[in-house]
Formats: sequence, structure tokens, C-alpha cells
Amino acid sequence: MSINFEDIRYRGDAKDVAELFETYRIENYLDTYEERLRREAIGFRERLMKDGIKLTEQLSPRIYKLFRNVCENLGIQSTHDIYCLPGFEINAFAHLDISESGTYSLIGITSNALEKLEDKELMFILGHELAHFLFGNNRMNALLTHGDNKSSLTVLPSLGESLFLRWRKKAEISADRVGLVVCNDFDSAVKALLKSTFGLSEKNLNLDIDLLLKQIDEIKGHPELISETFSTHPLLPIRLKSLELFSQSDKAKRNGLLISKSIISDEELETAIDDMLFLTRRYPYKPLHEAIMKVISLAGAITLGVDGNIGDEEIKILIQILHNWFTDEPELEIKTNIEEISKDLPLFIAQVNAEGEYDDKLFILSRLADIALADGSLLKEEGTMIMQIAKSLDISEKTAYGILMEAVHSYGFRTDLKLNSIAENMKKNLQIGFNL
Repeated sequence: MSINFEDIRYRGDAKDVAELFETYRIENYLDTYEERLRREAIGFRERLMKDGIKLTEQLSPRIYKLFRNVCENLGIQSTHDIYCLPGFEINAFAHLDISESGTYSLIGITSNALEKLEDKELMFILGHELAHFLFGNNRMNALLTHGDNKSSLTVLPSLGESLFLRWRKKAEISADRVGLVVCNDFDSAVKALLKSTFGLSEKNLNLDIDLLLKQIDEIKGHPELISETFSTHPLLPIRLKSLELFSQSDKAKRNGLLISKSIISDEELETAIDDMLFLTRRYPYKPLHEAIMKVISLAGAITLGVDGNIGDEEIKILIQILHNWFTDEPELEIKTNIEEISKDLPLFIAQVNAEGEYDDKLFILSRLADIALADGSLLKEEGTMIMQIAKSLDISEKTAYGILMEAVHSYGFRTDLKLNSIAENMKKNLQIGFNL
């Protein structure tokens, strides 16, 4: 079997990883993190040896043979260590362990998984976990924060963290594909996912693949049900449907999977999965909440440009507001054409007036005040614009002025204009001094 792992990889997974490395320059951080680990005497491997059993050919001929077959199917050497851990759940994990004694690729699998999974089901699980090594996913876990007093899930800023959390789900799609190619049996792959997710077997569940796959069609009309922002894995129906599409694809056939149904092109495959994962994004699915977001986005854009000078800080505040309150991809919500904005804004304001509460309107004005104050000043044009929006939302001038003053007293002027001026002059002098 000849496998091209980058060909198998889900394009959304590859795209997000490239963006993390290019935008946030995480390579240097990962190198530094791993160098620190190399100076520690005890790693994860030592803890596994204490709590589990290392599965050798003598201790577990079955798993050893299956793992060797999996590695042969993937065309890689079996240099990974497998540990059995006590546990009633059916579970497995892959961990890249770096310590003073060396670097180890570790696979852990629960005792119940070994007992309850059939050979091909185990091969799917093992192939899936090996894929995390092959794609370098394990290394990225260094971006997660550690300890109880963490204010965020990762060391990345908020937009980067959202990107990372979305990526983790996409990485599972790629790993599932490798697992399927390894076991070469769609039904076994589905059973492995069902057993590992719910712990159910044929004894308690009729594993009718077609009926299970229909569930994704039922929840498509209710995207709020599958908005799993902080989940590490996509919901099971999405994984099953993604795997079914892959099992019928040209991409799978190229990489050795025996195709029994019609072949789907690469573009059809990846677009279908893009659409399903798009449903899991963080987004205001209720029409009223979407309308509130649209008013803030559109009115915020007008507020940015009303004085004829669009500042960086104001733009950043608008992006942060949309990201913090509404969506993982705020850039998709910001319009830059004044004719489009002028046409759409009254429609969304009308919707807020018809469906929203008074507090919704106050929330909109408060966010617009944040944008106006972002550049370190409150200009007359900005204040006038906010008053116009207040009037269209049936909010009195007195209340609107109160919101502006409350924003000033709560946050102050966010940017120090004198600091900006000093910094700009210093930058110029440093460039001259360093011949830059």
C-alpha cells in the first residue's frame, strides 16, 4: 500500500495549521517549550510505566501483531511504545513525550478497548492515533495552558485560540481517514467510533450505518445543537458522515482503500466536510442575536469612518467586540462598502426594534461607544453618529449620552495619544540609530 499522508489530510486541517505557524510564528515557541522538557528528568513515559503495562510481543502477541500490521500498512517503522491502562471506557490516546532520557512516541489504550474491540476496530483506533504523530498534531498540544489558574485555554491570543480550537476538530477528521485506510473496512471503523464514544456494542445497539448517518441530516436544521466551541472532537454524526464521504472518494481510492460505491471528487469531498464543520462554529444562530451582531458590525464600521480618519485601535476594538460576543471569524462580518452598509443597516435595526428588548438596544449603543473611544478621543462626528443610531433604536438622547459617559468612566480613553506620539518618534530615532 502506498499512502500519501498529505493527500489524505483534510484540507481544513492543513490550512489551519499553516495559518497558526505563519501568523503566530509558533515554531520558535514549540522549540523553546520542547527544549525545556528535555531538561526534565521525568516525563509522561515514566508515569505510564507506573500506572500501566507496556505491551510487548511476549506480553500481548495480539496487539503487537496488529500494531505491526498497521505500521506496515502505513509504510512506517513501528518505533512507538504501546501501554495498556486500566479503564472501563473504550479509549486511546497518542502522546509525544520529551524528557531528559529521550523523545518517545507513546500510544495508550484502555484495557476495556483491548477486550471489547475486534481486530479491525483496533486497527482503526491504532491508525487514528498514529496519524496524530504523522501529522504532528501532538506537538501542537504544547500551546495548551497548564495549571488550575489559567485564564485561557491556550497561550495564544483570543483569535489564535479560536483558530486552534477549531483546528483540533479538523485534525480528528484527518486522523479518522488514516484509521479507515489502515483497517480498510468502513463498518469496522464506524463500530470503533461508536464503541469508543458510547461504549455500546451490537448487544445493545443495532449498528445500522445508514440510520446513524441520517442523524446529521436531522441536526443540520438546528445548528445551535452542534455548536461545540470547546470540544476537542467533532460530534459523532459529523465524524461518521465525513468518514462515509471519504470512503466513497477518489482521494481514498488513490491511497489504497477498496471502493465499493460511487467515487466523489476531491473538491466535492472537502467542500461537503467544510459545510458540516461550518455548522460547529461559534455564531449567533438565533435571528435576533444575529441582527444585533449585524447592527454593531455595520454601525461600528460607519462610526470608524465618520470622522474621515480610520484608526488601527478602533478597527481592533470592533474586531474584538465581534469576536468576544458573537463569532470565531469576525472578519467575515465586517463590510467595507458604504452603499452596502447604508442599505443593510436599517433592515437589521428594524429587526432589533421588532424582536429585541430594551437591554439589547443598550448593549448595541455600549459597544458603539467602546469603538468611538478606542482611539483615545471622542470626536463630535462619532458622538453625532451614535445619537443617530440611538434615535433609530428609540432610545432617548439622555440615555445615549449616559451610555457614552459610562463608557468613559468604566474604561477611560483606551489609547494614550501622547504615548503614541512618543512611541512614533522613538521608532523613527531607533531606525536611524540602528540603520534600519
